[in-house]
Amino acid sequence: MILNDILDSINEAKEIVAVTHVSPDGDGIGCITALYKAMKKLNKDISIFIDDVVPDIYKFIPYTDKITRPINKKADLLIAVDCADAERMGSGRELLKVVPKSINIDHHVSNTLYANMNYVDTNAASSAEIVYQLIKILGIDLDQEIAESLYVGVVTDTGNFMYSSTTSFTHEVAGDLINNGVSVSKISDIIFHNIKYSKLKLISKAIDKLELYFNKKVAYMELKKEDFIETGTNISDVENIINFGRDIDGVEVAVMLVEKDGLVKGSLRSKSYVDVNKVAKEFNGGGHVRASGFLKNSSINEVKNKVLELIKNELNE
Repeated sequence: MILNDILDSINEAKEIVAVTHVSPDGDGIGCITALYKAMKKLNKDISIFIDDVVPDIYKFIPYTDKITRPINKKADLLIAVDCADAERMGSGRELLKVVPKSINIDHHVSNTLYANMNYVDTNAASSAEIVYQLIKILGIDLDQEIAESLYVGVVTDTGNFMYSSTTSFTHEVAGDLINNGVSVSKISDIIFHNIKYSKLKLISKAIDKLELYFNKKVAYMELKKEDFIETGTNISDVENIINFGRDIDGVEVAVMLVEKDGLVKGSLRSKSYVDVNKVAKEFNGGGHVRASGFLKNSSINEVKNKVLELIKNELNE
């Protein structure tokens, strides 16, 4: 049984590295910081890596100061969290070649099962739910720091419990984390009610460019390099802006395209029936049925035309 193999590998390992994806979100960051504290409780030597910067909004999470860029570190075990494929790890993917054992913990339907041991639960609303269960099975006592890290993962990947992926088990996990010291109001204020003025200007740029297509069922937004320069923002400030399009009455699919390091970063969200993971896979991306993304080496206009054509086919318009 894969879970037994995972538990044995963790218990046997002396040196562990945990990695999450580039363009890190609350789920990935919350998972690796929770694992950092949990593995320390097992007296493990653990390093946590992200091949990217930690967004300012998540720097309150315990142990984010321990996160560094991936290095070719000697270790017994690699744990990749919330990475649907190895490419999402950035330079961290090189660790798969040098670390003898690897565990892939994820909840994306597009996961490519790239590790030695793959624990992928597509019914989980967040990877934090899976890490929570793993920590409990390992017999590690929750504390406020682990609980806070995991709660950030749960609450961000469920859109503050508003997405259709939210289950009764999600609420059970959240309840247990709250019982272990999480301040709901503190985390909600920091993540959902704390917008920098510069980000507000970026939101304004995105909304100014918002276009509706196909009987107003698709909302499209884009942000270019100059938008970030003019507003004094960066790519991490894009998080959740797509929801302004998704939340429009009558819209089924929201699309956000962003220029990033010479590439186009695409984000897709749907409300009820369009499988945006299917669309993202056409760009070698993926994620979930209702939330997916991709990176494409192309111009925004070329990507826009193709993604709208694909969505039109899914809408049967």
